[in-house]
Amino acid sequence: MKKALCVGINNYPGTSSDLKGCVNDANDWTDLLREYGFTVEKLLDSQGTRTNIKNKLSDLVNQAGADDVIVFTYSGHGTSVYDLDGEEGDGYDEALSVYDGTLKDDELREIIKDIHPDASLVVISDSCFSGTVTRVLSEGTPRYMPPEKVLGGGVKQRLFYPESGMDEVLISGCSDREYSYDAYINGRYNGAMSRYAIDTIRANKTATYEEFYSNLRSLLPSGSFPQTPQLEGNTGHKGSLLFEKFNESTDQEPGPEPGENGSMAWYWWVVIVAVIAVIIFFFVGR
Repeated sequence: MKKALCVGINNYPGTSSDLKGCVNDANDWTDLLREYGFTVEKLLDSQGTRTNIKNKLSDLVNQAGADDVIVFTYSGHGTSVYDLDGEEGDGYDEALSVYDGTLKDDELREIIKDIHPDASLVVISDSCFSGTVTRVLSEGTPRYMPPEKVLGGGVKQRLFYPESGMDEVLISGCSDREYSYDAYINGRYNGAMSRYAIDTIRANKTATYEEFYSNLRSLLPSGSFPQTPQLEGNTGHKGSLLFEKFNESTDQEPGPEPGENGSMAWYWWVVIVAVIAVIIFFFVGR
C-alpha cells in the first residue's frame, strides 16, 4: 500500500498573514506522488483543521502495515508556542500553524510513534521552524506565523529524537533558524523548497533520498531564497529509493553503559587496582 496526505493552507482567517503558494504545493506533491503509485488525499485551506489533519494522519499511520509506504506533506505557516512541558531548551514548542490553530510537534510525534515498525514514513514540511532570521527578501514571503497572530495560541525537525532513532525520513524547507519562502518562480507561486524539490525528483525519479538531497542543495540556498533544506533520518533510510520501502538502518546502537549486563568496565578495574596499590604502598611503607 502507498498512501499520502497532502496539506496546503494559504488562507489564515483573521491574521492578515495569507500565503499564495501552499495550495499549489499540495496539488503538485499530489501529482508527483500519484506518479509513484500513491493514493492521495488532500486537505486544502479550510479543510486543513487541527481535527482533520490529526484524524487523517492517524488513519494513515494506524492502517499502515509491513512494507507499506506513507507520505505526509504540509505547506503553510510554521510558528512557535510556549512549551508547557519543559522539554524545549528555548522555552518554545515548534508547531504547524493550521487553519484553526496550531499542531505542536508533541502532537505529531504522538501520532507517528505508533506506525508499524516495518512501514516506511516520509514527512515533507515546507514551513518555517523559527523566527530568528532578520533578512526578508522581496522575491518571497516567509512562511512563519508570529506567535501573537496564531489562533488559539514551527514541526521540530527531529521531533525530539536523534537521527539514528527516527522511524521517519523528514524533508524540511529550512533549518531551525531560517525561514522557508513562499516564492514566485517562473510565473507561479510555490514554496521555494517544494518547487525545486519536485523539479529535482522529476529529473531523477530513481534517486535515493541522499542523492535527491545533494541535488536539491545545489539549488538552495540561493541569493533569492536563503533557506537550507534539511534531510533527517537514519543512514539506512536516507540511502533508500525515493518513496519506496526503506532499507534497514545501518546506524550502530550505542554500546553498553559501564556496569550494564552485570559486567564491569575496564576503567573500573584500573581504579580498583590503583586503590589496592595505594593501600599496599601505605602499609609496606610503614
